[in-house]
Amino acid sequence: MQQNTLSSTLNLGGVDGGGGGEMQDLEVACRLIDKHLSYDSSFPSLLERLRVSPQGFPTVSGLSESDYPSSGEVRSARHHHTTRKVPLPSELMYHFQHMKCNCMMGLFPEIHRAWLTIDSDIYVWMYEDGSDLAYFDGLHETIVSVGLVKPKAGVFKPYIEHLLCLTTTSEMILLGVSFTQPSDAEVSSGMHLLPEPLFSVPTDGSYVLTIQGTQDGRIFMGAKDGCLYELVYQAVDGWFSRKCQKVNHTRSAISYLLPFLAFSEDDPINQVEVDDSRHILYTLSDRGTVTVYDLGEDGKTTSRVVSVPHNNIMNSALQVAKTVDKANFKSVVSLCPIGTSESPHIHLVVVTGTGVRLYYTTGQLNGGPNQRPFQLVLLHVRLPPGFAANATVYWPTKVHKALYSHGMCILCSNESNEADTVWAMSSDQYPYHHVLAESQSTLAVDGYVWALADVTPKLWCAALNPPTSQGTLPPLLVTQHQHAPRQLVLLSANGAHILTFQRPVDKLRYLLEEANGVEASIVKDFFTDMTPTQACTTALILATDPNIQNTQAAEWAIRALFLYGASVVASVPSAFPQQTPVNYSFNPPQMSTPLPGQNINSTLPQDTQFSPLHNALYLYLARILRPAWSTPIAKETVVAGKPVVVSCMTGEEVGFLAYQVELLSKFLVTNQGGTANPLQPLNISNASLNGSLGSGSERASLLALKLLLDQAREVLRLVSELTTHNFTAIIAGLQKEMRDQLRAITLRDLVLTGRDICRGLIMALLDRFHGDNASSDAISERLRDICPSLYRIEDAKLAKANEIILSSKANPNKIEKEKGFKEAVVLCKQIGHHVNITGICSQLASGGAYEGVVDLCLSVASQRDPTGRALHFYKNSEPTEDHQGYVAFSARMECYRVLIDQLNQLVGTGAAPPASPSVPTRPGPPTPPPQTLPSTDATQYANQMINLIVASSDELAHVTLYQWLVDTSRTDRLLSLTSLHLETFLTRSNGQAPLNHLLWRYYEKNKEFYKAAKTLLLLAEQRGDTPTPVSVRVDYLSRAHMCLSSCEMNTASNFADFMLHLEEKKEVAKVQLMVLDSLQCEPVSADVFAELNSSLLALTVLYEKFAEPWALWECKLAIVHCAGHSEPQLVQSIWTKLIDDELEKAEAVGVELKVDRLSSKLKSLARIYSANPSYFPLEHIIKHCEIRSVQLQADTSWVVTALQGCGIPVSKLINIYHKLYRSGESVWEVEHSPHHLLMVLAHLINMLIDTCSSLQPQQKRALREQCLDYVAEYLTDLSASADPSAGVIMSHLKSCQARLERLV
Repeated sequence: MQQNTLSSTLNLGGVDGGGGGEMQDLEVACRLIDKHLSYDSSFPSLLERLRVSPQGFPTVSGLSESDYPSSGEVRSARHHHTTRKVPLPSELMYHFQHMKCNCMMGLFPEIHRAWLTIDSDIYVWMYEDGSDLAYFDGLHETIVSVGLVKPKAGVFKPYIEHLLCLTTTSEMILLGVSFTQPSDAEVSSGMHLLPEPLFSVPTDGSYVLTIQGTQDGRIFMGAKDGCLYELVYQAVDGWFSRKCQKVNHTRSAISYLLPFLAFSEDDPINQVEVDDSRHILYTLSDRGTVTVYDLGEDGKTTSRVVSVPHNNIMNSALQVAKTVDKANFKSVVSLCPIGTSESPHIHLVVVTGTGVRLYYTTGQLNGGPNQRPFQLVLLHVRLPPGFAANATVYWPTKVHKALYSHGMCILCSNESNEADTVWAMSSDQYPYHHVLAESQSTLAVDGYVWALADVTPKLWCAALNPPTSQGTLPPLLVTQHQHAPRQLVLLSANGAHILTFQRPVDKLRYLLEEANGVEASIVKDFFTDMTPTQACTTALILATDPNIQNTQAAEWAIRALFLYGASVVASVPSAFPQQTPVNYSFNPPQMSTPLPGQNINSTLPQDTQFSPLHNALYLYLARILRPAWSTPIAKETVVAGKPVVVSCMTGEEVGFLAYQVELLSKFLVTNQGGTANPLQPLNISNASLNGSLGSGSERASLLALKLLLDQAREVLRLVSELTTHNFTAIIAGLQKEMRDQLRAITLRDLVLTGRDICRGLIMALLDRFHGDNASSDAISERLRDICPSLYRIEDAKLAKANEIILSSKANPNKIEKEKGFKEAVVLCKQIGHHVNITGICSQLASGGAYEGVVDLCLSVASQRDPTGRALHFYKNSEPTEDHQGYVAFSARMECYRVLIDQLNQLVGTGAAPPASPSVPTRPGPPTPPPQTLPSTDATQYANQMINLIVASSDELAHVTLYQWLVDTSRTDRLLSLTSLHLETFLTRSNGQAPLNHLLWRYYEKNKEFYKAAKTLLLLAEQRGDTPTPVSVRVDYLSRAHMCLSSCEMNTASNFADFMLHLEEKKEVAKVQLMVLDSLQCEPVSADVFAELNSSLLALTVLYEKFAEPWALWECKLAIVHCAGHSEPQLVQSIWTKLIDDELEKAEAVGVELKVDRLSSKLKSLARIYSANPSYFPLEHIIKHCEIRSVQLQADTSWVVTALQGCGIPVSKLINIYHKLYRSGESVWEVEHSPHHLLMVLAHLINMLIDTCSSLQPQQKRALREQCLDYVAEYLTDLSASADPSAGVIMSHLKSCQARLERLV
């Protein structure tokens, strides 16, 4: 099947644009990125910073000054500030006048809204600006609790995005919440409450105090009676359940039947919190009891695990913090779950009324990530600021609200009735400290805080940060360039207070603006305390921000970079723990980026120190690329029941990463210097900053960084472009091997070694345009703009050639079609090194341009081996030590294989047998067969290709074609070719047997009969792993004899010798064939036949190893005859055994059949040996046959009849029998037939008389006289015999005598 895809035409194994040194530089730069990413992931875990031992012994902190550092002007700067205070909506003021029973207020951070209940009415508005006020007044009783949860999947219509759960003293209702736009859209959308409740369930006397939902839509409620309830709802009624019902998870069913079993007093549940990452639920009661519930691994079940009373909590804390007053643990005000993204070991933070944090776990520290909760154990006691010996602040008191979120703790303390004091403690500034160090600050808020929530905007790019190897998210310092500043909302009676916490980059900008420059001590302290590398990385965010490129802050950031980061500084002892891990270094083992005019390829010393700016550049790039660096670019998912490959990131996400890389690259370009100074600030008046940056190795490293930036930018822009044009469809156009690679390849792999895959993706993208019959000029220009090194000029030409081929195939005008194909071939020949010859030739062949296929393949082969190393390699028997020759040979063979593949397709089409009839798979008309070339056209194209190859001067192409013709058994077509290279191909051995079976035919066709005979003799004598049957060897020798007979040089002396040699070989081969045939009836092993077929054997070997052991008497006779060994005794012995063996073979049949078989054997042997008496001893044969005849009591005439059938005259037989009679041997007496020979003689004389009419008279008279004399002698002997049979024989003889006398 021909592939009309451009992705199959790109030479992915071609020469890349960069050399080996460039690839080496990329590898070194990538290793530096790996080191920086490893550094960013090497921050200590929360468990390590709390110094909890592996055995789980609890610890305490907060008593040391280093736990809350507060030194220097930098650290005293504010950590949060109120951006604005938003009052309550003015419309609410009127409703407060009608309040009768109850008023509550809270936050729905999921939808950016606050809520307020006044008796039975609820009001919801946007806390950011007080707009979009919505209300519900459909209840008739006072609302006692409020909650907003996500609905279960598949229960409600899609437009219901949230559920508003309201409870009164008598019922619980669920209201549907919808939005004009999705609630997570960037643009604010209007909120609508459905007027009719979705569900309504009676409370049955339960007074619900708090409501909490899970991510999968479950609704839990804590009640005044101390029970945990769940509001269970579903789409339809079940067999044993209603659509909506209330379930008690605290008390069992038996406690309702026997109320006296529930003898404990009620302890109202004030707080319910859910850890969705682990599916654990926690409750806090009014008396400070903490209860743990396990929701199951899938979050679908509920079981109570453990309940820890307040006394146990307080006693455990006192045992750890023995010097702390007991009053600090008397009340528990808040529970804060810790998700797996922050710590895999610590699960819960409990906050007391004085701001003390108690860290708990529900499992074992050495347990697996999937362990279920079974306990609640204290691990650490964290005291708030003010407990250190020399503390300058007082610790919090009267804490009534608390929040812990991703390392930040917020405490709301009501120390006065007019305002709350908010304490903020955060570890974001010290992520790499080995102990938990937190910055702390306070802020006064008007009024009593009713609710607080972390409402930090979740930017879409923040989701790109993958977790570390510990399963936790990296600290804010690592991801601040992708995160918005952290925001906190405090809701009081005076309105919403929105606090924004500064990221390190915000803090630096604030310091630069406050100091009005970079030389101030607070800026210098920032770079010192944060470490120069981390501070420079933070400054790069400011320096590369496009929104402030032309502002004073951007210039200050650049000046600070070169002032505090351009020179290598020695490490200075610090009063606080270092931010950088001890084993962290930026020392690449090798750097080979060539500077202009020189070639650097040297190994850097291991103690090379780079400047903080150099390290910051690599570190910032590592943080930008972190989301995709080590994660696969694509993944396989199931869509509509079919597996498809999709991008792991959206086009916007990839575009964001590419944009960040471009900004950093632009910074390098804008601030680059000359060759000696690859990086220096421009447009800055301070001349002292324009010095050289680092050593020569650092300059080389920065050039490698620039190379990495360019490559990463191109790869990311390419992936972004692919996602814009249907990533899944483009990937489907790739070859299966490349699709499999793409599912596992990361951005690092694509940047470092993925050029081939990138180019394959580009070609697949262009295929999308070609498949839609659209011009690829626009997308080609776009690709040249965004990734010029991945999509080269050669690739653009290839794309154009492919477009021409596709248009030519669709062109009905034959002349224009051929012209287009030729134009495409010319383009491809210009970029031969970069063309996937297989793909482009498939395209040409699908349009019938087989002339272009041959032209392109031969041209590309010549370009890949311009010096002819491949032919030298071939003619020298392909030596293994010739590596260059092997490479050239392989490159050429790749081109030739394309020709062979096309020939195979054409020949297969031309010789396709008719399909066998079969039952149709479905009713209807028959399915049309696949479109293929007509048989005649395919054969014509194949012959065209063969003729074009033979007409070329490419000897290796000839060889490849010849070999294909041999492999496909098209030897007649091969021998019909007229080529100077054919004889060389047929005679070349190359470690294998030459093609002599074709060579002799080649010689015979060209009337070189002597060479043909020589070749045939070699075939007959050849040895090999595959035995040649002896019959074939005999045939070879016979053909050789025929060729030699046709030779015109038959008068030469060597001709006669060769002819004699052939005849002798032929005779021996016939004997060997005779031995082989004789052994077919014998029980011999396959090895014996293999040895006989392995080669032509000598007569001695045939006699000793085969004829003698297996008693092959006929073969023995043939061997001695062929050898000319005529020893009478041996020959007679062989004949004796031969006759006896023949009779023994017929032992099971009658006498008549026995003698018939022996007669036949005598006749067949007589035809071969009767002309030579030495090998056909007639007297011995007659004597032994007559003896065996007497023994078998057979007819006396059968021997004579058989011998007469062999062509022996009767007269000769009479003389031989007479001689045997006169020999007087006693054997006849022994056999009790003394006159047997006389009986035979009587029969012979009668035969002579019957046949003498054809004789000459003179000859007849001589025989008559001789026979009369013999008869007279026989009668005389018989008259003296006393044997009973003598009379019978005498009568026969007398009859013969009478006939002889009458014979005239």
